[in-house]
Amino acid sequence: MDYIILFILSFILLSISTTDRRLKKIEYKLDQISDQVGVTGLPVDDEIRELLKKGQRVEAVKLARDELGLSLVEGKKYVDGLSEED
Repeated sequence: MDYIILFILSFILLSISTTDRRLKKIEYKLDQISDQVGVTGLPVDDEIRELLKKGQRVEAVKLARDELGLSLVEGKKYVDGLSEED
């Protein structure tokens, strides 16, 4: 029984690792395409920057989370990344 559980867990971890690599490849391709086409960000980015200019960082994170479906940590990192660009 223990071997079966170990095998299943190993399979799940391998699947997650493979999926992560595939996702990174897709993100890289999308970045390349957006650079070629001239897409420079998401429409919500301008709204987030305006909130940051007004000093409303919490509202900016909330907007990023609502619009992009991010977790709290992801939303904060996203907003921090936009504020570093300016």
